[in-house]
Amino acid sequence: MSKWMIATNNEGKLLEFKKFFEGKVYLESFKSIGKKSPEEPHKTFLENALEKARYASLVSRLPSIADDSGLVVDYLGGLPGVRSARFASVSSGRKRQQDEENIKKLLGCMRSAKTFAQRRCRFITMIVALKSHDDPDPIVSRGVWEGLVAFEPKGERGFGYDPIFYLPEEKKTAAQLLLHEKTEVSHRGKALKKISLELFKRFKN
Repeated sequence: MSKWMIATNNEGKLLEFKKFFEGKVYLESFKSIGKKSPEEPHKTFLENALEKARYASLVSRLPSIADDSGLVVDYLGGLPGVRSARFASVSSGRKRQQDEENIKKLLGCMRSAKTFAQRRCRFITMIVALKSHDDPDPIVSRGVWEGLVAFEPKGERGFGYDPIFYLPEEKKTAAQLLLHEKTEVSHRGKALKKISLELFKRFKN
């Protein structure tokens, strides 16, 4: 079975990747090789994903896949965007607490948006795959998941903003979906489906 490097220390994100590639490839992560995630200094999802993919392949000497994802809210002019994971500042470094603080801050910013028409948002992901750190021909894919900012958190599954990402057609938040349901419709799942054939063709050896 091929071994690939997934450029993340986010357990929820890693679980989604593992679900998608289940039984097809073996996935390493930064945690499994004892490395920290690199900085994400850029202003676009694509640039940050490429930065992470190159670093992951360099330190692991494996083909790498990286994504940079975030929530884009029209009412806030695109925020939190590339700063989605660190929208609110907390000092503990605990992922769950950071998620809770991010949600609290976002709901505070949306307090004056009284109708769902004002609360349109989307999850965006850019996925970059490289055969090596100096691969001149990255595989790139974009996925979008449309939704609304809920008025309050609901659901215990998922991570990040999932408890307030409301899906009108499902009448649920992303945090109320089962993992396999989320993988089918999410921004990350869509982007992975777009590039999966090319990934296996390029990374088969």
